[in-house]
Amino acid sequence: MEIKGTIVFNKNWNALSSDKRFIINEGGSRSSKTYSLCQLILVYCLTNERKTVSIVRKSFPSLRASVYRDMIEVLHEHGEYSKDKHNKSENIYTFDNGSKIEFFSVDDEQKIRGRKRDLCWCNEANELLYDDFNQLNMRTTGKMIFDYNPSESSSWLYSLPKEDVVSIHSTYMDNPFLEDGIVKAIEDLKRTDEDLYNIYALGKRTSSKLNIYNNWTFLDERPARFEEFVYGLDFGYNHPLALCKIYWHEKDIFIEPVIYESYLDPTKMIKRFEEFNVDKQKEIIADHARPELINELINKGWNVLKANKEVKEGINAVKTFKIYCKNDEDLINEFENYKWKKVKDTITDEPVKLHDDYMDAIRYAVKFIRENYMSSANFMSFN
Repeated sequence: MEIKGTIVFNKNWNALSSDKRFIINEGGSRSSKTYSLCQLILVYCLTNERKTVSIVRKSFPSLRASVYRDMIEVLHEHGEYSKDKHNKSENIYTFDNGSKIEFFSVDDEQKIRGRKRDLCWCNEANELLYDDFNQLNMRTTGKMIFDYNPSESSSWLYSLPKEDVVSIHSTYMDNPFLEDGIVKAIEDLKRTDEDLYNIYALGKRTSSKLNIYNNWTFLDERPARFEEFVYGLDFGYNHPLALCKIYWHEKDIFIEPVIYESYLDPTKMIKRFEEFNVDKQKEIIADHARPELINELINKGWNVLKANKEVKEGINAVKTFKIYCKNDEDLINEFENYKWKKVKDTITDEPVKLHDDYMDAIRYAVKFIRENYMSSANFMSFN
């Protein structure tokens, strides 16, 4: 069989014979990722007897409208399609040598937790949750293949063990078969939306427009210029209680995590504050939704003040500073996943109420600092 493929097909074919378990195709739109992987699956099935390949996506309507359709098209183009081999009710295509391709979505519990397979391809893999991946991975004896546009700044895909990964990056420039009109439309993104250009033209990871904060700098040590600080405190129980030191120097902020822990009743909370030597001379700017906890702290001698909880004002206050942070896994996770809520196609001014415990504590303290220790003339107004 003659394969009219791009360099993306060649790289994936070589990766298939490597000793690496995970083949990751990260790149831009129309780079031939999907088509090349369809060709790869076809050749694999034709050259290996009695193999099972699963092609998976988050939802079945999305799967049917994309890679399912593309796979059938590739079978037709290479003269390999027969309606007698296509079980449309079960979404399975079986070859003469007993190898087969099955299509299903991760919301099909019976399939995702069902029998083993030899090869698994997760299309638009960044739509999948880590548990989806884990269930598929446990039941795949051979390679796991992923493709996606890097539209999320944080994903379990980025944490797969590098020693067991073949990474294949591709862009539209790797696809010589694209029509000029499509190339022009992709390149025009540079003029209209640089973030989308980075993601869909260059295949680069970038901060989504849903991300509330960007360009924070994470450091191993606090720079010496940061001396003055207050605390920010957001209470929680099932969610973590988040306490951090917020230092300032001129128009720079440094964030230093102190406590990030769930299931702290008042007694345990006081014990933690004592264990971490929380300074009783410094202001603690706290969520006033829990007055009984504020009173507990005040009674033990801490200087707790009620926070201004206006969310948008607090976020805007944070954005007027250059932000530096102590390297901390929980803080980094919240920073990367703190996003604006999206309703249909509209991005709102309301944050998603997840990954926001440190984020709330930070804005309470930063707004207090700006209102009480800074001259407002030095800052841009967002109003």
